[in-house]
Amino acid sequence: MPISSKRILSHIQAATKPFSAQSIAHDLLVFPKKKKGKKRRGSKRDIHKISATLSALQAIGYIRKNRKSFVRSPNFKLDGVIRINTSGNGIVETMDGFKIIIARENTKHAHNNDLVRSDIIDYRNDLFYGSVTEIIEREKERYVARVEGKTDSFITLKIIDMPGGIEIRAKRGEYPDNEVVTGDLAIIHISDSSPTGIQEGSIEKCFSVDSEEYDLERIAIKHSLPGPHGTYEELQDVDKQITLNADDNRKDYRNLYTITIDGEHAKDFDDAIALKTSKHTYELYVHIADVSHFVKKNSTLDREALKRGTSYYLGNSVIPMLPEILSNDLCSLKEGRDRLTLTTKITFDKNGNLTYVDFSRALINVNKRLTYEIANQVIVTGGSTELNRTLGEMYKLASILRIKRIAQGRVDLNLPEEEIVYRENRVADIRLAARYHSHTVIEEFMLSANEAVSRVLKEQEIPSLYRIHEDISDEKLSSLKKFLRSLGLRLAKLKNTGIALQEIIDRVSGREYEQVVNFIILKSMMQAYYGEKPLGHFGLGFSDYTHFTSPIRRYPDLIVHRCLKNYIDRKPDAYREEELGEIGKRASEMERIAQRAERDLFKIKSCRLMQDRIGEVFDAIVSGISQIGFFVTLIDKPIEGMVPLRLLTDDYYLIREDDYAIIGRRRGKRYRIGDRIRVTLVNVEIENMIIDFEPL
Repeated sequence: MPISSKRILSHIQAATKPFSAQSIAHDLLVFPKKKKGKKRRGSKRDIHKISATLSALQAIGYIRKNRKSFVRSPNFKLDGVIRINTSGNGIVETMDGFKIIIARENTKHAHNNDLVRSDIIDYRNDLFYGSVTEIIEREKERYVARVEGKTDSFITLKIIDMPGGIEIRAKRGEYPDNEVVTGDLAIIHISDSSPTGIQEGSIEKCFSVDSEEYDLERIAIKHSLPGPHGTYEELQDVDKQITLNADDNRKDYRNLYTITIDGEHAKDFDDAIALKTSKHTYELYVHIADVSHFVKKNSTLDREALKRGTSYYLGNSVIPMLPEILSNDLCSLKEGRDRLTLTTKITFDKNGNLTYVDFSRALINVNKRLTYEIANQVIVTGGSTELNRTLGEMYKLASILRIKRIAQGRVDLNLPEEEIVYRENRVADIRLAARYHSHTVIEEFMLSANEAVSRVLKEQEIPSLYRIHEDISDEKLSSLKKFLRSLGLRLAKLKNTGIALQEIIDRVSGREYEQVVNFIILKSMMQAYYGEKPLGHFGLGFSDYTHFTSPIRRYPDLIVHRCLKNYIDRKPDAYREEELGEIGKRASEMERIAQRAERDLFKIKSCRLMQDRIGEVFDAIVSGISQIGFFVTLIDKPIEGMVPLRLLTDDYYLIREDDYAIIGRRRGKRYRIGDRIRVTLVNVEIENMIIDFEPL
């Protein structure tokens, strides 16, 4: 039999002295030969496999050259995060990007996202296979599990919301037995494996799947979201009396008529706006809470904020990046309170061209706190009060800026936000959030500030973080064009892809498949991220862009504030590029986690809203294609579910992902993205966050 790489690796791991391809061949490939008792030393294929395995191991640093021989690298470690799929197999990825495949039986009870140490046990088809040797750090200790049953001594559970189908057992008697019901869910703590190799844990609490009050905790556990803030020494004596400090070199803008516009239920207000107008100019003031005044670089609080990366907005709850004394009080630009800000003053001409920009520390006092709805009413009705005049001029400037930016290549997607409506902390409805003129005011003014800050930091070559959105790839653009052609739409051949995309968005406005087209365009784009290079923002059409306007809830904005302050003060750079690169990676990662958590909460609330409507018929739009069926989104509510292939029994259906369709092989019946269909709700699973429909 040909020699296996597994056998070669086992030999290397057992070696106590230097080895070479020849020595391994001598030890492993000696076979008796029939004629005259002579021996032969394996085939050329075996020798080649030994050499190839040694070369691969040397390339990753597992072994190193010692003159003409090799030795194991003494400090080589394969430490990395393990990602486990639904089958229980995993991949460990190290910090430098090296990947090693781990079979289910070799995971040593590691869980998804655990930090582990592993060793290589095989090398096949240019891929490394390994075994977990140590669990360095659990990604989390608390999990949600389903109660599977009971024996005389143990309660058996299976972890949900995590791939691998991991089973746990807990000793009976450690938790009230009458509260443990088969089929219910439990929050559990994992302990070490028992001598039998079965993982053991303890039950913290049990609850019914129907207990909606545990939804937030379940999502927080699934995504390892942070818990409550502790106490911070640097905030023990924080001064609640905010005054103008000459040593802080602040401008006093308290006499400037200033407003905030936020959601009705907002608790933290990190941006305020003011506007002066003249015959030829608009003078815009964007005031942003001076969070960096309270959160010092490398302090305990700063390290915690970096770890969290962002605030997590989950339905009617928030897990804040900063403790409440800052996020809801000292850094919140409340009406009638003196507050510290970092202010961007921008002068535009009447055509919306930027002519002057200035940055300063400032002290403000908000005159009026408005909701989007109230601000919109003021804009629409008009009037002669200072508030009416100010908002009217603000909307006029914002409209000029919006039209100008779209003409320059901004892609203005029409994807209204979904919102969950609560009644006594239970989901009452899910709907699309209303879109007002006042939203345009805030969005355009915040974009202006972000662009202005990014431009000065880039021009002055000051190391900083940028919000990067790279151009749409050729492959994604080609696929998008094919999808649009299936709807009878053609993307214009323009130098500016953003302008061409905006033409499509305008053309589908008001059509039934408008939302689907907007969503497919969004999915075709690259994901935005934070990085240290000013690479611009494709979706916004900006060559200069960063995030500056939300330092209460986004850590990158806090970084940008520090960089801008050092520019204002003519101090050395606040950060090195290498630091910023790592911070950007962390912030981007936490942003993705926040997005996934928000989507999951939306899914579970959608299930709760639909669980009593099984059998009802709905109008829907085909909104996605997958290997197991197609997705539909309801017309009257932004709720998505799946039509599984197993429910399409009238024909044998073929998946045509390239054609954005599922097609019956015999009858040719087709379900294509953008089609309107009628469906019956047939299944809702709250535990698995699944909604299934069947077409009529």
